Amino acid sequence: MSLHSVRKILLPALVAVASAVSLAAHAATLDFSGNICGAAGNAGCGNGSQIGQNYGDVAGQLDISHRSAVSSTGVTYEAFLKHWSTEYSNLTSVAWGGANASQYFSEFTFTPLAGMQVTLVGFDFGDYQDRDFGSSVAIYDTSNNVLWNGGSFDPGVTATHFAPNITRATPLVLRWGPDGYDVGIDNIAFTVSAVAAIPEPSTYALMLAGLGFVGFVARRRRSLQFAA
Repeated sequence: MSLHSVRKILLPALVAVASAVSLAAHAATLDFSGNICGAAGNAGCGNGSQIGQNYGDVAGQLDISHRSAVSSTGVTYEAFLKHWSTEYSNLTSVAWGGANASQYFSEFTFTPLAGMQVTLVGFDFGDYQDRDFGSSVAIYDTSNNVLWNGGSFDPGVTATHFAPNITRATPLVLRWGPDGYDVGIDNIAFTVSAVAAIPEPSTYALMLAGLGFVGFVARRRRSLQFAA
């Protein structure tokens, strides 16, 4: 086999491996600022305004939805969360939901689209006017299995920060309650990236064989040059 033929075979193998390990991630943070309210998600926000369901979506990569629900049944109370400007610990602009401090949870669902994965990096919780109710937080899959558990917390004057750094190519449900009302969330940091395609073993074998052949040809050429 000629060196030219090996290069023709080797190049696609190298491209396949490079594609598998190269992941360009999109990083973002939901800080609930700007014109993100109203049904269309393009209006200014006031205290209690509905946050648009398109807020935070990454076109072709990630869908983000949110709601409040009854803790005892999981039935949706409102198919959206609401905005509040201040008074949740030391945070500015938070998302919250429900109708009281003891019977409702609030949640965000991060759904990666085909070929993508999402990482929930971190988020902050604040307590409205330091009411000292506290809450608990966990991340679930859509079958309600716990993937990460942050446990109970009480932010008080200073916000409480969590950094789960959990990655999935399937939906992640970030839920806090039973007080999703006096406890609001802010600064939800996440990344979305392409799922790494694992090259077939034959691709690696072909690449290694080709590299070995190229090395052999290079050594032989050097030997011939010295012999001349």
